[in-house]
Amino acid sequence: MRFFIHFAINKPIINHIFMVFMVLLAVFSYQNIAKEIFPPSSLDQIAVRGAYLGTSADILDKMVVTSIEDNLKSLAEIDTIYTTIQNGFFEIKADIKTGHEKQILLSDVKDIISNSRRDLPADMDEPLATIEIHQYPLLLVAVSGDVSKTALIEAAEDLKSRLSLMHDLSDIEIRGDTDEEVLIRLNQNKLEAYMLDKQAVYQAISGMSSIFPAGTLDGQGDHLYISTINGEKSQEALKNILLNINNKRIRLSDIAEVEYGLGDPLQISHFNGKENISLNINKSKTGNAIALSKEVRQILEGYNRKYDKIKFVAYTDTSIWIKNRLNLVSSNILFGLILVFMALFLSVNMRIAWVVAIGIPASFMITLVVMNMIGYSLNMLTLLGALIALGMLVDEAIVVAENIYRHMEMGKTPSEAAIDGAMEMFPAVLTATLTTVFAFLPLLIMTGKMGLFMKVLPVMITVLLLSSLFEAFYFLPLHAKEFFSIGKIKKAEESKSFWKGWMAWYRKFLYTLLQRKKLALLLIFGSIVLGTVGILKVTKFQLMPEFDAQQVYLNGKIDINNKLTDTEVYVTQIEEALMKMLDKKEIDSVTSVIGFKFNKDQSFELGENLFQIFINLHEKAPENLFDTYINPIFSLEYDDTNMIRNRLSQDIAKEIESSIVPAFKERTLKGKNLFQEFNVFVMQAGIVGNDIELGFASPDREKVLKSMQEVKEALNKIKGVSDIADNANEGERELKLRVNEYGQQLGFSEQYVTSVLKGAFLKAEYSKMFNKKGLVRVKIEDVYKQDTSAIGNFKLNIPASQKLVRLSDICDFTYKKTFVKIFKEDGDKVYSTFARIDKKLITSIEVMETLKPLLLKIEQSGIKIITKGEKKESDKTLLELKYAAIIAMFLIFIALVWMFNSLVLPLIILSTIPLSLLGALIGTKLMGINMTMPGMMGVIGLAGVVVNDGLIMLDFVKGSKNYEEMVEKAGMRLRPILLTSVTTVLGLSSLMFFASGQALILQPMAISLGFGIAWATILNLYYVPLMYGVLYRVKVA
Repeated sequence: MRFFIHFAINKPIINHIFMVFMVLLAVFSYQNIAKEIFPPSSLDQIAVRGAYLGTSADILDKMVVTSIEDNLKSLAEIDTIYTTIQNGFFEIKADIKTGHEKQILLSDVKDIISNSRRDLPADMDEPLATIEIHQYPLLLVAVSGDVSKTALIEAAEDLKSRLSLMHDLSDIEIRGDTDEEVLIRLNQNKLEAYMLDKQAVYQAISGMSSIFPAGTLDGQGDHLYISTINGEKSQEALKNILLNINNKRIRLSDIAEVEYGLGDPLQISHFNGKENISLNINKSKTGNAIALSKEVRQILEGYNRKYDKIKFVAYTDTSIWIKNRLNLVSSNILFGLILVFMALFLSVNMRIAWVVAIGIPASFMITLVVMNMIGYSLNMLTLLGALIALGMLVDEAIVVAENIYRHMEMGKTPSEAAIDGAMEMFPAVLTATLTTVFAFLPLLIMTGKMGLFMKVLPVMITVLLLSSLFEAFYFLPLHAKEFFSIGKIKKAEESKSFWKGWMAWYRKFLYTLLQRKKLALLLIFGSIVLGTVGILKVTKFQLMPEFDAQQVYLNGKIDINNKLTDTEVYVTQIEEALMKMLDKKEIDSVTSVIGFKFNKDQSFELGENLFQIFINLHEKAPENLFDTYINPIFSLEYDDTNMIRNRLSQDIAKEIESSIVPAFKERTLKGKNLFQEFNVFVMQAGIVGNDIELGFASPDREKVLKSMQEVKEALNKIKGVSDIADNANEGERELKLRVNEYGQQLGFSEQYVTSVLKGAFLKAEYSKMFNKKGLVRVKIEDVYKQDTSAIGNFKLNIPASQKLVRLSDICDFTYKKTFVKIFKEDGDKVYSTFARIDKKLITSIEVMETLKPLLLKIEQSGIKIITKGEKKESDKTLLELKYAAIIAMFLIFIALVWMFNSLVLPLIILSTIPLSLLGALIGTKLMGINMTMPGMMGVIGLAGVVVNDGLIMLDFVKGSKNYEEMVEKAGMRLRPILLTSVTTVLGLSSLMFFASGQALILQPMAISLGFGIAWATILNLYYVPLMYGVLYRVKVA
């Protein structure tokens, strides 16, 4: 180590060049590192999706889903399997266990699907297996204008093609578009009049066009490729096609209506109440959102010039949020740096302050380079982690710089003082750094979404601390040598005489306590234990704190029997009510997607009866002293033009819920509630979907429904619980046809009946053709498809005969009620009840305790209850935090044993850790918040920081023979302990007292650390010497 420090000091030129190189690398890393609001929190998953139009959820489950699930469960790499089945579509998502190769597993899943292919219908596409890729939203683009929808779609596709050329854009989805198609509506009366066999009609239509080559002619020097015209290109030409059906020549227009145009869209997009085409643009994991957004906007300017009658408008631009949030946290860091510098300048001297202050940006630059190299992004959590570590960074630098200064006071040359002073402190500083790292690093054992979301914090803090350790023993000695060589060296006590008064008072009070050390220790210990237990009893726990956001989500579902256009009508009415009620200074725009619903856990659903409204808000106006006056000064790119909103997003959501939602919830259609679900919420970090969620599993459907109703009634009686709903919604009726005896005598079979009905009522694809733009699908449906009462009168040809018979004569009709969707977990059908809570009134843990007797009773009746939501994540998180705390304690203990070569001395230091919990609890109460998971992480991290000051104290007082010697040595540690504590708390102060927006996520951690360190400072100054005096029986001289 001496050689390392010696090289740094005696090669100043090369090391200054190295510092400049580090600056260049840091600038390069900042420009290239991905920038986003939050890191991803979705687990690695493999998804299997399949569709078969017209098939009920129950049939799909039996036909394909159950078989795939059973085979997936046999794969050791698969954890939990979640399945959603609805009419015509299914999705299976399987969590991948940590540490397994995704591509190999994907290959195994594809083999499973291939093996199940033999049991699928011949015309069903093989289900598709993919690795789920996390999407990073960038922005949306509204394409609108007084032109046809076809023109809007063409413009949107043109823009998509251009944007696809950009690097770091991962997925561009057009919403509201649809493909061109030919729809042939057969008239059953005309088919009967012409006495045409329906299957022959279907076959004739399928032969109208061909997209396949016919062959080649290979003449010498004259090769020809042969193909047809790939179908007629106009609606009139299609109508006049002559079909050969049962040896009769009939024009298509004689038996059917022909429509050539856009098909039905899967989704409809609105922007400020008007239909448009929108592009949802996502970036890759490594993409720089700010730079990409700027480039996209430049492209949009060009397209606005290119298309005179069409407007291209960007909205919901996440880069604006990211830039403002990064500016806010960056200004917090710079302000904290200045506070730390001022504290050092006032309490030590200018030279030490400058040497320490230079080291902080150096540590940040090293960390930025490392984070970019290991693939981490610059987001709220990484920056907040840097802010939390700010005060800790200076601890090592203060101790080393002060010791070098002390050696110069002893008369050594700057070079000798730098080497000897740094070397002397290396074991203690290394141990102190390791104990802090050991406190945070075990948090990496956290699993699931929470572990994935929060793991960046311990990594960021660890990298920063190790970077600071490197700086303290490489760059800092060089800087100290150069700064301390200038002018005359004064003793620190001479330059800051006020320390003398503090030291005298401290020594006097400590001496008084030592005279009654056992009584004092008992009183301190007893009062701390009583205070801790007392506050714990009244402390509530919630998983994550809530924060203001830039969007309010309003979504829901109407009765399943409504079409996409019906849903659009109701959504338009909601949009009008929203824009009429909300203040223009608060909302930027209102955008809607009909046929789509976004869930709180960041998953989504598709369906014609679903809708999603995004209320895009202006930025929140500055709300505290820091945001108003300090942030504008220290932000790199401060822009307050959009900061005009005064209310929190949660308050706006509450107004919508009380003023708009009730009127729509009361609407009925045919005696039933029109809106089966209506949610208003502010999207948070996306770790947990619902505050309260309980799953019910049983083969007995009626018992499940009854149990869910009982739980909903119980929830309704609990104050603070709202938005109580479930996903066991009744779906469309299912008509089951059974070929009766008469039908069987005529030669009908289920297969024959299905093949005939399919052409009339499935709107199936029977042919393909090409136009100028590409593929056009030819579909068939019956003109009476929209009339449910006409099904019985539908006539079929008797097999091998020209005679017709009604469907109701040959089949028995049975109507069956089904759920809208089937939800399964690991193969079991599970339906859930969920609710939202007001965390100011009650927590999820309290709600679950209230429900406990009822849930026990339901379980005893044979229903399996699966706890989900915040309670499930809270239980798992608290358990993992306990494990992390135990691991941290053992690692810290090992480091202290290595330092002291003793068992008793490390135990004295470790005993301060549980006692420092009181400070964190007091801080939580004083700040008026609940204890949260980030707060608990702060308590665990507190262990490493508390130990550092205890180590400084005990390293000096050990070996004291009497009170006088102990008091003298303890007084010498007053200044470094107070300095390290004050600088750490000052570094955290802006986050503790002035957090806003997404920074509120880590405010509880800062509060736990800040108040905990402040309290632990008192413990280390008084409790540690007292405990040492009792255990080692130190007496009066």
